[in-house]
Amino acid sequence: MYTPVLFSIVIPTYNRATFIIKTVNAFTAQLYGNFEVIIVDDGSTDNTEEVVKEITDKRVNYYKKDNAERGAARNYGLDIAKGEYVNFFDSDDLAYPNHLEVAFKVIKEFNHPEIFNLGYDIKTPEGQLLSEYKNFDGNTEAYAIKTKRVSINALFIRRDVAQSIRFSENRLLSASEDALFLCQLCARYQLHYNNTITSTIVEHDSRSMTIASEPQLLNRQKYLEEGLRNDTVFMAKYSSYVNQINGEMDYLLCLSCLANKNNKSAWYYYKHFVSKGGGAFFSKRTIVVLKKYVQNIFTS
Repeated sequence: MYTPVLFSIVIPTYNRATFIIKTVNAFTAQLYGNFEVIIVDDGSTDNTEEVVKEITDKRVNYYKKDNAERGAARNYGLDIAKGEYVNFFDSDDLAYPNHLEVAFKVIKEFNHPEIFNLGYDIKTPEGQLLSEYKNFDGNTEAYAIKTKRVSINALFIRRDVAQSIRFSENRLLSASEDALFLCQLCARYQLHYNNTITSTIVEHDSRSMTIASEPQLLNRQKYLEEGLRNDTVFMAKYSSYVNQINGEMDYLLCLSCLANKNNKSAWYYYKHFVSKGGGAFFSKRTIVVLKKYVQNIFTS
């Protein structure tokens, strides 16, 4: 007897052959087994295809397409997906064995909600814990809209809902298309949640967020704001938050400039961040900025 697939795990990947096997194996080891994994290879030039095709689990499916960036790869996977719920998972992160089991419980508890998120943590490649996100209290504006503390890995979307919104395929927005997607979802549906930690973000040096240049971040800031302002549903509900969302990108620009020892530009973006409702002077973020600022002075 055929059992409908409950979860479709869509994993876009590009030149992540050294990471992807661990990511996929974390799903084949799940405590809950009714799922499919859809790997969308976005034009990799490494040996990703060779590595993935060694996986024998029939729930794992591999598709290769021309490179068009992550938003297009996610939409490609969404079009193939058969599950009632879609979980878009990054190819360099890991799901804990309870990831889908907890998600299944949330679906039953809230009677098949449109969207929900779970807890997650961030670790080094060696497994050192850097931070945990398990304190969502239902304040969507503070947690998901302004600061984007919801990880795409921890977010589950009913497939019909995801298909009605979809990811932006603008290359210049790449790596922030999930922030736009999240804002659009939360403007339309209640974000249900369970704070159990079920996945981890692996913070390594080649993450797209880590290696983004100042021009790339400026483009992402521009097109994220443009995408939000062009969404009439979002603007009707959350227009007052656009400035603060813009400020979050200023903070990323500040960190990028500090990483490149450009203190002058870093201070410029930090002031913009604060002026748009960013952290207070003695906040953790300010301390991070000032510490790196001073380090640059003494090491330049």
